[in-house]
Amino acid sequence: MTKPRTFPGWEIIDGAGGGYIAIRLVLVPAASGLSNVRCGATLAELHRHLEEETRRRGQRAPQAVAPPSSESPAEIDA
Repeated sequence: MTKPRTFPGWEIIDGAGGGYIAIRLVLVPAASGLSNVRCGATLAELHRHLEEETRRRGQRAPQAVAPPSSESPAEIDA
């Protein structure tokens, strides 16, 4: 059995109606030009989409959208 391909920063799940869905674990802003969700009818198709997303991310430096923190910026940088 071959080991499934992994894409760091993405969770891959089975689609309810078939196919596969990848969800970015740390969301990017809508204006970044990147996707937070990618789909594919097969794992091979989804892998191609995620490889494309990886190349596009290398061309941009998007800022991740993180949940609000109760820590002050000084505490986070420490």
